[in-house]
Amino acid sequence: MKINALKCKKCSDTIFSRAQHDFHYCSCGATFVDGGFEYIRYGWEPDVGRPEEVEIEVEATKAELYQDWNKLTDKFGIIKNEVQG
Repeated sequence: MKINALKCKKCSDTIFSRAQHDFHYCSCGATFVDGGFEYIRYGWEPDVGRPEEVEIEVEATKAELYQDWNKLTDKFGIIKNEVQG
């Protein structure tokens, strides 16, 4: 399913919220998101700048995303930037 997400301008992590009270920070803590599919609330550190809004494809249903959050499995919600070296 397609999910609206945010890409942090500092660490390049992509984050999204899976449920109404699923509050997520990126790895560096400069960007956060909350609200799941009920509402969207997000913020960022002023010196980093507004995160990029992106649409990503997630191989899960809404119910699976909710269960992932509710049971603290945490398979979904953050896609960490993998630095190539």
